[in-house]
Amino acid sequence: MAEEILCPKCGGLTPDARFCKHCGEPLHTCISCGAKISSDSRFCTECGLELKPAETILEGEAGPKAYARYGPSLIPRDILIEGEEPLFETRPVLWLQLMLPILFIIVGVGILVSVYFHFHIKEILYGCGGWFLLGALWALLAWFRWRHIIFAATNFRVLRQTGLVNKSYVDCPLRGVHNVNLDISMWGKINNFGTVRILGSGVEIEWESIDEPREAHRILNEIVEQYRRQSG
Repeated sequence: MAEEILCPKCGGLTPDARFCKHCGEPLHTCISCGAKISSDSRFCTECGLELKPAETILEGEAGPKAYARYGPSLIPRDILIEGEEPLFETRPVLWLQLMLPILFIIVGVGILVSVYFHFHIKEILYGCGGWFLLGALWALLAWFRWRHIIFAATNFRVLRQTGLVNKSYVDCPLRGVHNVNLDISMWGKINNFGTVRILGSGVEIEWESIDEPREAHRILNEIVEQYRRQSG
């Protein structure tokens, strides 16, 4: 019979797995005593060790240490295989996704207001409201698209998920990663964003316009290198 543990969140008994079968809470392993703990725990319930976000996965058992950027995992659980743990997750910079619709609103409303003050036609003001509503809908759609973009690395692979309705997944096993390239434009240097390109066996995965691209590049190289050391 499989060993059962006490979920730190709901208090229910659950198999020694990655998620509680009652509340779905992600369960990680304390790096000091090996006890199962919830993802948002600050202290281990068994040994009292103070935990940092990057210390909730036991290195060597589930893979390299985790580099959580957004707290709970963004990756849908149904695409993870047995023993797979998210190590690093990020998304494109949000303001870049919203920049065009915001400019659309500002420029359009500005032109309409200027025309109104020149010709004093009240109907133009209704046009401002319609233009603003159109831009707001565009911005909302851009936000929803951003919410469904996930760039991630696990202890088995690197992946990219896109698509608001029709989901698209591209992944590459860590053993197949040949190179991790970094591209930062002048505009990206000023605003601290860039693109990381993962070159693998017959596939290229782009993590475009992500925040702190140098850190992501370093972490990805560390994950790949640790996988090679453990597999070799």
